[in-house]
Amino acid sequence: MLTEADRDLRLLDRVRDLHTSLALDLSWLARTLDDETPRPDIVRDLGERLADLGADLVARADELDARVRATLPDHGWLPEAGARRRALAVAHQVGPHPLRCGPIFLAVCGAACFPFYGTDPTGRTVRHERCERCLHVR
Repeated sequence: MLTEADRDLRLLDRVRDLHTSLALDLSWLARTLDDETPRPDIVRDLGERLADLGADLVARADELDARVRATLPDHGWLPEAGARRRALAVAHQVGPHPLRCGPIFLAVCGAACFPFYGTDPTGRTVRHERCERCLHVR
């Protein structure tokens, strides 16, 4: 049974293999285009490799996305990251599929948000004003 780290390493190895062979595959494909009709075996091989790898990458992204969404409140509003001294923080809508960017999320409006809802690290506030832009994006 493979661990998640092993699965990720295998995916990375497949991407590296594709990267290594892609230049040769494309030049071979281009040479067959000079004959006016590309060889179907070349086109199929490249297409199947890209489709298989793409499907596995999308499936892994979906797993990671589900894990990220499980940490969010149902309402999707998170407080902004960054410190504005003694000011009421603004909450931003992170949307149904938020982007995780290191220790923060990116909101629909592009703001960086803390990955939790409630009191921010400085203990300034439990309630947050809602971002005007996020209110209109939904």
